[in-house]
Amino acid sequence: MKVSISALSIAYGLTPEALRYYEEKGLLTPERASANGFRRFSIADVQRLGIIKSLQRQGFSLDEIRRALTGCPLEELIALMDEKRAQLREQLALSQAIYHRLTAGTDLLRDCERLEGTPRLCEGCAAYLVDFDSISALWGAVPRMPLLKELIDALPLTSYCTTVPLARLQGRDVPTRVGIVAPAEFVAVIHADFSRMRMSAGPRTVRTLFELCPPERNSVLPAITKALSFLNAQRLTPVCEGYTRQYAWFVDETGAMRHYAELIIPISAE
Repeated sequence: MKVSISALSIAYGLTPEALRYYEEKGLLTPERASANGFRRFSIADVQRLGIIKSLQRQGFSLDEIRRALTGCPLEELIALMDEKRAQLREQLALSQAIYHRLTAGTDLLRDCERLEGTPRLCEGCAAYLVDFDSISALWGAVPRMPLLKELIDALPLTSYCTTVPLARLQGRDVPTRVGIVAPAEFVAVIHADFSRMRMSAGPRTVRTLFELCPPERNSVLPAITKALSFLNAQRLTPVCEGYTRQYAWFVDETGAMRHYAELIIPISAE
């Protein structure tokens, strides 16, 4: 029994060009009809194509599949499968981390009318920070700091931020800074040298949801003022610098860019 290229492409949801490419890669060996030169695939080819599709879904490249199907020792196949399993574990961990980030942002946005501009006491958290005096200084440092490229590559789990020095939280008139924040819960799936970053952490936090508007440094000032007032009223003590964490960006019905972020200030447990 022979199968035509059109029937095989329909069955597996592939284009005839893809099947011809598999043939070029040595993965399939159809016969050519002498009369018209049309490709005819054997049952062995059909089964082989099923294996190819299965391996592709498991993350194998065509070159890896060709190796697996052309004289591959069992030990090499096991090593290759172990590598794919490790890659899948990393992908699953990354997807889970992004899911948790989306969930946190969604929960805040559902309650943004009540929470916006109102400081609240929350459980503790930790984050890694790297910051600069200005945005231009941050971008000027990218060519000489591989860390920045790694953090920017991880933007689904990191974000640009404003940092608020501890001295500012203690009442002194010092400027805020700009940088990138990487929440500690995502460290396992972000490939970056965290030894080159500072940690901001505390057993509890004071958090203030606010809308970030250009210029960003000015729009965070009301959140800082409200947070400081709350800290003083509740007699709470900041233990390290604060930082902002971005949650949502969208253009509303009027065409205006909307951008929600949260100011997080770690405080002592007492």
